[in-house]
Amino acid sequence: MNNNLIISIGRQFGSGGRLVGKALAEALGFDYYDNELLSLAAKEYGMDPEFFKMADEKSDKSLFLQRFEEYFSGGFWANNGLTNDRLFQMQSDTIRRLAEEKSFVIVGRCSDYVLRDNPNCVSIFLHSTDKDRVARLRERMPESESSSDEKIIQMMRLADKHRANYYNFYSNKTWGQSSTYTLSIDVSALGVQQTVEYILHFLKMKFPEKW
Repeated sequence: MNNNLIISIGRQFGSGGRLVGKALAEALGFDYYDNELLSLAAKEYGMDPEFFKMADEKSDKSLFLQRFEEYFSGGFWANNGLTNDRLFQMQSDTIRRLAEEKSFVIVGRCSDYVLRDNPNCVSIFLHSTDKDRVARLRERMPESESSSDEKIIQMMRLADKHRANYYNFYSNKTWGQSSTYTLSIDVSALGVQQTVEYILHFLKMKFPEKW
């Protein structure tokens, strides 16, 4: 086993996971992967990144329903061996290869489960209050797209449901449950920057030999 350190971040939609992940990667001098992982995996297999988006954690259908349809349809994906499960496996292989090569921060992609046997992988789940999530998501919206708080909350709930379906299906674990992760942190309690500092302090205590 190599000495590379992997920080895997799961997160509620709008909780600041990307902000924390990027800031953490910058502070550590690590590479950062989010959507970039899809492009990297596609490049390795000589495929269009759109194929990997089909198996991404934002899938609209339940994973069980997708597998049922793929099995009985005999359509394009099944005939070409490009089922969502196969795409997930390709993505997972890319994550494992990266873990052999370098230290990095990765957001989503069931990466904590993919690297579950790696003692140098720290899994973190980030959540936040609805109020802070709504405010953060509103900041990301174009000025022309004004939505009520209720509509944004509905969008949050749907995105979280999709992420949970994806994670629970592939990992046989429970998305967002504190016992699933090394750390579960309320970003609202400390704010983004202090959450990053908290994680850095934890890493230094857990892996004193790396500093």
